[in-house]
Amino acid sequence: MNIEMLQDFIHTFRREVVDPGFKRDLDDYASSLAASQNNIVALREIASKIQTSLDSIFGGDLPENLASLLPTGQPRPFTEVPHDENFRILAEDTDIAQQEFFSQLNQLISELQNQIQKNITAIDKIEEFIRPYVSEDVRQIAADGLAVLAIVFHDTQTITSLEKLSKALATWNRVLPIYHQLLKSEPPADVRIVELQNGSIDCIINLDVDIALDVVELFKLGFQVFAAYLSYKKMIEPIIASYHGNKKLISQEEEREALLLENIGTAVHERIMAQHKEAKKRDKEVDGTAIPKKVEQVTNLITAHIVKGNDIKLLAVPGLNEAEDGELSDTEDHIASLREQSVAARRQLRQMRPEANQKLLEAYGKLGEPDVE
Repeated sequence: MNIEMLQDFIHTFRREVVDPGFKRDLDDYASSLAASQNNIVALREIASKIQTSLDSIFGGDLPENLASLLPTGQPRPFTEVPHDENFRILAEDTDIAQQEFFSQLNQLISELQNQIQKNITAIDKIEEFIRPYVSEDVRQIAADGLAVLAIVFHDTQTITSLEKLSKALATWNRVLPIYHQLLKSEPPADVRIVELQNGSIDCIINLDVDIALDVVELFKLGFQVFAAYLSYKKMIEPIIASYHGNKKLISQEEEREALLLENIGTAVHERIMAQHKEAKKRDKEVDGTAIPKKVEQVTNLITAHIVKGNDIKLLAVPGLNEAEDGELSDTEDHIASLREQSVAARRQLRQMRPEANQKLLEAYGKLGEPDVE
């Protein structure tokens, strides 16, 4: 497995389990549980809070990442055990006796603590082992002026069809240089594949660092607007049901939905145009030919990748870990923000009905034919 991917998986684990305080909160609950032994309300509140945190963890990328980090032997990833469901079942049991509730909650917390701690110990060893290689990679990409980008395909049609995967990769290979032309005057280097990973298919490439950061900006916006559309769809369904067939009200909601759906592409298109205009101010030699068609092709690539439930990750850039005093660098902030927007959008997409997904694919799911060289 690629070193940058391993490092990204480790960062995901620390960010979701350790850094935000989930493990700390779990330890606090364990130490204070005895004091609430006779207070069923407090016990249920503890169980519900842990369940909410676990829902977020299990609904993201961490289970898949941990399976890659800890593929064999011991310890097993704590996400292999359905802790989220175990806490949910307990929290929703209204018939259980108070003492039995306390006993089960204490056991569930203890098991979860133990498994997380074993995972932390194992991951610390992995991180210590790869640290010299990460440092060498950082020096190399700094010297080359390249970023490491993972184009992640989750959608089943792409990852189970060689024809569709080849087409998707060919489109990325064609459109990334077009996007480069919109932002830089010097000719783009060939997009170089660093590694292909499986499970989902992660195509890890090297790309000009400035272009990679601009790609991240586009995807952050795309995921954000996409999530807004999905949130609206989920929220509006029971409201439309309450209209009881009122055609005027339903028509207004259908129009609003259509505008929100259209806005996914519009927002990405406008941001690419803004990026190009800023690039022209910095570099008068940036190519100005066939701009509408080039922007359209980049827009189609970004939106199609997003609405199919796929992902993109910025794994490494020069100077990524150079912030002082333990503070996150601006680039690390961008990476974290991209990941948060992506997970939020893909989590909501998984909850959509098939007919709603079909509408998305009809609007944005086709990559188009290569008519710009």
